[in-house]
Amino acid sequence: MKKTALFFLILLMAAFSAPAAQQRETLTLDAAGCASLRIECGAGALKVQGDDTLERIEVSAVLTVQGIAESELPGFRKEYVILTLEKSGDRAVLTASIDSGHWLERLFDHGRDARIDLDIRLPRRLALAVDDGSGDLEIRGCDGGLRLEDGSGDARLAEIKGRVRIDDGSGSLYLDAVGGDIEIEDGSGDIELKGAGGNVDIADGSGEIAVFQALGSVTVEDGSGDIVIDGVEKDVTITEAGSGGVRIRNVKGKVTE
Repeated sequence: MKKTALFFLILLMAAFSAPAAQQRETLTLDAAGCASLRIECGAGALKVQGDDTLERIEVSAVLTVQGIAESELPGFRKEYVILTLEKSGDRAVLTASIDSGHWLERLFDHGRDARIDLDIRLPRRLALAVDDGSGDLEIRGCDGGLRLEDGSGDARLAEIKGRVRIDDGSGSLYLDAVGGDIEIEDGSGDIELKGAGGNVDIADGSGEIAVFQALGSVTVEDGSGDIVIDGVEKDVTITEAGSGGVRIRNVKGKVTE
């Protein structure tokens, strides 16, 4: 048993100490006639910034592959990577994915691992639909609403108009200045919301929940972790609090626990 544990420890050390090769690519797409952008991405950081002055979508993508030489990178890119930005009707679609095999196979192959970090600028008017695998993400300045499916990693959302719907696996969520209704279904991780222009509905498995300043009603279902709600114009309903303390202040409507 000790030999097996030592063997896997050596493999993990090799994965983290192996050299990394990088390649940067730029994609652009005229956004005329587009009402929305769908982003489908796997491992890697994601940053999205809306801009009133833009009428095209600009993507800077950095592919990083652990455990291969720079000379091997073009071959890896061709065989394993999908990186496209296309228009389909009134929707733009960005796909950034890597098929590099099972994690154990990658460890045996000198610790090879890969990710694509994305930095995106787009017209602020576009609605967003994001399907993100893993890695931290930040989305700022979106006027068309947001639908987010996130596997793991922290997510920061700010200056979002319209409805926001989030299905999150793990990692903390931070929301600031969201103009419409907010629906969050979260597996684990803390949730902090400052400034909601509509109703807030949160279902969280575990983690602390904090809501500050909501113009609509607030409904919370929480498995474990503290709940703090301060400054709500309408009703507050706690359908389940699980374990953890509950603090509710400055609510103009009815409070139901």
